[in-house]
Amino acid sequence: MIKRLNRNCLLTVILFLAFMSINNAYGQFVDDDLYTKRHFYGFNIGVDLGLINQFEGSPLIGYRITPRIHAGVGGKYQYYYDKRVGNVFKGHIFGPLVFTDIIAIRSLDELMPFRFIDGSVVLHAEMNYLNLPTEYFAMPDEHPGSKRFFRPTWLAGAGLQRKAGSESFLQIMLMFDFSDHSPRVYSNPVLRFGFLF
Repeated sequence: MIKRLNRNCLLTVILFLAFMSINNAYGQFVDDDLYTKRHFYGFNIGVDLGLINQFEGSPLIGYRITPRIHAGVGGKYQYYYDKRVGNVFKGHIFGPLVFTDIIAIRSLDELMPFRFIDGSVVLHAEMNYLNLPTEYFAMPDEHPGSKRFFRPTWLAGAGLQRKAGSESFLQIMLMFDFSDHSPRVYSNPVLRFGFLF
């Protein structure tokens, strides 16, 4: 448990420092001209290493409803590897998702008396409708005779978004699974990195 925590903390720090070192020339996020292009595309990746290893990828397409509110749809694929159970479980998880982002703070530099980070604070919520293997994720007699079933999963959290080009953004999010299923697909918290263009 401690090794997993240390490995995840180190990975988080390294990726956060890489995220913060983006050239400040691209760091301005106060321009409303960006929203003349209302639709956007993106890709999120997530990794969780430890007794349960998860590797996740999700392509996205979204629409900027207002300069601060975005919504969209996407797909999700996850490779799931659990070394805890008596016989090791390996499986694939996939399904559609819908999401919404709210830009809570447009520019952190405007709030700070010193230059801290030139980026935005984003609130994120999503619903995944995941196709799961019955042998691992279903309760006994929950889905008799089927090898897979669908289950909704609710995630919400916040993160930083930083401009990485004329119309591109990098995101780092800390999410929490609010589903009441057992076993859960995600172990809280969920760390996710994204690129939007």
